[in-house]
Amino acid sequence: MCKIQMMQLLDIIFKSATAIIALANLFFVIKFFNLKTQKEDLDKEKDRRIQWLKTLVLDHNLDSFYAFFESAELELNKLKTHNLSIEDKKVIDEKVGDEFIKLRRKFTDTLIAVDENFYKKVLAVTDNFQTHLTNTIFDNGINLEHQPKFEELILEKMTIAKTDIIKLLFGYRG
Repeated sequence: MCKIQMMQLLDIIFKSATAIIALANLFFVIKFFNLKTQKEDLDKEKDRRIQWLKTLVLDHNLDSFYAFFESAELELNKLKTHNLSIEDKKVIDEKVGDEFIKLRRKFTDTLIAVDENFYKKVLAVTDNFQTHLTNTIFDNGINLEHQPKFEELILEKMTIAKTDIIKLLFGYRG
């Protein structure tokens, strides 16, 4: 009798273990399916954001980005003039500031529609560049009439800012 009870007990344990394994498999299948669905949803969201960037910003406003750098360079070239007064420097700084405002309105602010953190990164680059220009323009110890100094502190920094923004645009992954 003991052998029969033992066999029945082993049969119950075997059936229970089979049921537990089947339930565990079902749980893991559902879990993997949910994880895959979430990953696909995240990938779709990233793709959508990249498409928004292309459609809403780059297709319509990239010209404003390049126009800013051309206009700013034309205005900043005036700094190479001999014996500029503080008033002359203020006028140049204000005109360059106006160009920054145009850039922000026509290009940078549109990035917030795509991704606020991305917008903040691009804004930080432009703000840092504008601060650098203002500080450089009004630093009496810097002779911007001297071509190599002008190129180093103005044109090179402009190229770096432009390149940094293009890197951000190119590197955007949603």
